[in-house]
Amino acid sequence: MINIIEGRTKSLLFTAYRRLLIRLSQHSSKRAEIVRDFENIKIGFSGEKRVDRAVLETHFSDIHYILPNVELRVSQNRQIEIDTLIITRNFICILEVKNLKGHLKFNENPYSLHQNLNGKVFSYPCPQMQVKRAGDSLNYWLKQHFNLDLPIHKAIILPNEHVLLETPPTQEKLLGLREIPLYLQSLEQQPHFISVQHLYAIISKLKEEQQPYNHFPLSEKYHIPLSHLQTGVMCQCGGKGIRQTQRTWLCNVCEQTIPQATENAVLDWFLLFKSSITHEECKKYLQECSQKSITRLISRTSLLQNGNNRSRKYIYRYNQPHFNKLLEKSPK
Repeated sequence: MINIIEGRTKSLLFTAYRRLLIRLSQHSSKRAEIVRDFENIKIGFSGEKRVDRAVLETHFSDIHYILPNVELRVSQNRQIEIDTLIITRNFICILEVKNLKGHLKFNENPYSLHQNLNGKVFSYPCPQMQVKRAGDSLNYWLKQHFNLDLPIHKAIILPNEHVLLETPPTQEKLLGLREIPLYLQSLEQQPHFISVQHLYAIISKLKEEQQPYNHFPLSEKYHIPLSHLQTGVMCQCGGKGIRQTQRTWLCNVCEQTIPQATENAVLDWFLLFKSSITHEECKKYLQECSQKSITRLISRTSLLQNGNNRSRKYIYRYNQPHFNKLLEKSPK
């Protein structure tokens, strides 16, 4: 039996939020909102990891494929995100993870989800509609690429045990962590509906067409004036980088060497400030770098170039895989 399991890793969005909080002014009116959003991202990731461990408890009897964080453009005007997608020869299953606690009410007509936590009520897009939309979209995608009309199973997962359901969903299946393995094993009782060749073809096409949503630069998302973001080399602790040699920068707070200082600073620019940079912008942003060192730094990247000489812009391609590897690492 062949098990094909893609590991779930923290996205570049984690790095971007951490770096934004380092560079953002402590007095910014956006800070509380950004901290809250980052906490929600971390809570969601924690729940997804717990679901991953539960899925791995399943006693699969045949070839299976587990893919986390599917981001797929199924047509010109529709893109979907799937927390966990499981494909076997017997079934396809979409898992939508909601790592919430407190009192939950699944409403319908219209669909919504209300959370009562410590006396405060929060509203969210309804997971029922999210999995309905994801299932319909994936079915459309399979028809377009493989002329297959396959049954797609869907389930909403609540990994947090500290939750009380006031109104459960009626349209889609709702599972706790311990129910996941037996539920998936029950789906395996169905007959095979695709061949091994079709299974591998679907997997290959899915991986090829992954199209992550572009969150960057974060300053645009939060409408942060660029003047509210600190420039120059910054340490993870929040200190400023002080240049010691051509390649060495020390933090003025923790007094530690800042690894890959200029490379990470330029990556911050693209994640937080703008999607393009010129020589002049780069020199002003890095502050203590000469024109020669800027030229050398940019020449080691795989940025797209637009324009000539002094007007040339270097553009970051956010849709490229291994986003954080576009800038060459500095020698230690």
